[in-house]
Amino acid sequence: MNSVELKSLKISYKGKRIFQSKQTGYEFDLFSDEWLLGYKKPLYLDWMNALDGETFLDLRLTIAHVAKHYAYSTLKGYVSTLKTICDYLEPTTFEAWRLTLTDYKKAVRDALNAFTKRSHEYRSSLLTPLYDIVKDENLGTRGHQKNILDETTGAYSEIERDNLLEALRIETLHALSSEIATAQPFTRLRTVLACQLMVAIVRRPTQLVKIKWCDLLRVGQTFKSHKESNRDWQPLTQHHFSDVEQLHLRTFKGKTGAFRVDAESRSHRLEPNLSELLLQYYQVYENLLCTSLSKSGVILSESETKELMQRLPLFPDQSLFSVKFDTKESLFQSVSDTSEAFHLSSASLAQRIAYLFEKKLSIKSDRIAHKPLAFKNNRWRHTQLTLAAWMGLSPAQIAAITGVTVEAIQDYLDLKAPERVKIDEAYAGNSVIQRFDSVSSKELQQHSDFKVKSPFDEEIGHKLNPANCSSCQSKGAAPMGCYPCDNFRPLETANHQQYLDKAERKLAINSQSGHPATVKRLQTIILYIKVTMMLCEERQTMKVGAKK
Repeated sequence: MNSVELKSLKISYKGKRIFQSKQTGYEFDLFSDEWLLGYKKPLYLDWMNALDGETFLDLRLTIAHVAKHYAYSTLKGYVSTLKTICDYLEPTTFEAWRLTLTDYKKAVRDALNAFTKRSHEYRSSLLTPLYDIVKDENLGTRGHQKNILDETTGAYSEIERDNLLEALRIETLHALSSEIATAQPFTRLRTVLACQLMVAIVRRPTQLVKIKWCDLLRVGQTFKSHKESNRDWQPLTQHHFSDVEQLHLRTFKGKTGAFRVDAESRSHRLEPNLSELLLQYYQVYENLLCTSLSKSGVILSESETKELMQRLPLFPDQSLFSVKFDTKESLFQSVSDTSEAFHLSSASLAQRIAYLFEKKLSIKSDRIAHKPLAFKNNRWRHTQLTLAAWMGLSPAQIAAITGVTVEAIQDYLDLKAPERVKIDEAYAGNSVIQRFDSVSSKELQQHSDFKVKSPFDEEIGHKLNPANCSSCQSKGAAPMGCYPCDNFRPLETANHQQYLDKAERKLAINSQSGHPATVKRLQTIILYIKVTMMLCEERQTMKVGAKK
């Protein structure tokens, strides 16, 4: 369809042209090639101009009528599938093409179902016959339980979980220790904080990006309406009650599509170490913001800074630190307690997290070789829910972890295995072998701060990087808890038996009434000590044989 035909179609069309998106306050013109469905949420439809006039109008009306029913990312995915379907709009052609598909069949049926069944105001003459072809097709089900334990999309194994958390801990130390004077190093810290928060409260990126600083209060303070300024809110820059404050966090439900509308009924109480981390992040954030504003000639008083900060997102877009404001008035007019201004999009946050884990960090998996382990929101949710079910928490407690209904976690309760994923002994052996061979023990022995010693000053092994141990929170005290860690290099001639005995005694005590997580951790420590002792004995035997 050329420009003349399109112009003629616009003139001849007498129906409704302005439609409402799911997000309140956003409208779009049926004939526009860019529909703005939310803050920084454009839907590009210029590819439809290549269609004939009848097809163009039918499909545009179809998309427009369902736009108010679906969140932006969901609708965008359906439209992407529709673009492919447009090559096969004739029923016979469509059916022939469908037979060539495998996994994509479900995406096609889901898109057709959305466009033909969601809205009762308009019925597509082109897509309805196609949906009739596929609506009763049995595509089979993989089973949600199998998805939960899938090695690439399901719950992390214990080794994978420990490796992810350790890598995130070390990356956090590096991000805090770097000079954060510009927006680029700040984005590194921002991504790390988002990961730490995702780990702690088990919420999706789409929920994290809705959080503002006013959603953080000290434990003991009560949240008020999120639609108006909280005059009692205090900047998170100093400690009032103790050396380390505990904060609690308000979050909003993510699947409604609305921005900061449906607050969750319960806040999340954050651990002291994460509260302390957020306090440090707040100070860095505030300093960088004030520095960037001063370059525009905007100088804020203490009270103005407090008022501005509580309106700003916890995870801001980089543009916040580069945009120029002429006056304080224009600055404060650009943000409010309910505005989306400068909030990072959930897609951008997910991309940042993916880049961190897939490109910068090299985390090992005990199940998938030659591929760095990525930190995925869905996999982390699977991990926490399966762990909670294994620990014997009640259905209500398990559902509260991710903020869903009891019905939604039924598959986790129905898992038959009494334990989740067992430690792979072969992996443990390979891991310890690599530690012996990756660095010279003689090199490490030259530095006293690298040494790991027993309470009786006996040398047990060495740290590969002492800085990585500074914030370790191992469930087993050093050096007993060091054995499963990649940062620990055991000494061949050390007495490791004493720690095996100690770990087995603790396991015997905790097996009766101890916490399941403690029991599992002790089992891991025992396995690694046994493998270490076996390899030490083998290496010493080989050396004795070589001397003879």
